[in-house]
Amino acid sequence: MSIPLPADCGSILISEESIQERITTLASQISEHYEKVLKDGEALVLVPILTGSYMFAADLSRKLTIPNTVDFLALSSYRGGTRSTGEVKILMDTRDSVWDKHVLILEDIVDSGYTLQFLARHFSTRNPRSLEFCVLLTAPKQKRKVEGYDNVKWTGFHIGEKFVVGYGLDCAGLYRHLPYIAELTQTAIDKFTKK
Repeated sequence: MSIPLPADCGSILISEESIQERITTLASQISEHYEKVLKDGEALVLVPILTGSYMFAADLSRKLTIPNTVDFLALSSYRGGTRSTGEVKILMDTRDSVWDKHVLILEDIVDSGYTLQFLARHFSTRNPRSLEFCVLLTAPKQKRKVEGYDNVKWTGFHIGEKFVVGYGLDCAGLYRHLPYIAELTQTAIDKFTKK
């Protein structure tokens, strides 16, 4: 039984079924790509960015047909609000070295581009053999605040200029548990912005 739509949400934009179908396709594409580059005994290092991509990472990891390990990185740029501050901070870094490894960063959404820019710079200093990005959602490119950071190899869904929650994405810590992606109402956005 699916979780009912909360009052703060106007509509379901992407259903649970659509998310799982798309992740199956992404997993197939990613597996096919890395089957050609991974050597015997190597595994792809998945780095989900917490907290928003934890559901995405769990589902994707299980559907990959290649060896993979998971290491987490926690960042903050929203500080509980509805807009990025533009200042990205590491709250928890990865535990293991990515030196000479194939790394795939998993992100919930690309919006302003600040986080993607930060991650590209952060990991370039760690000398991975390869570094790619896979994002569940991407907002329109006109929302980008940073030029030149659209280097996402795999994208789940393109969304319009909407504030969305569910499937790991939150507003003030709420709604991550929803198995679908829903649009937050303007009333709810105003309410959370004032807090």
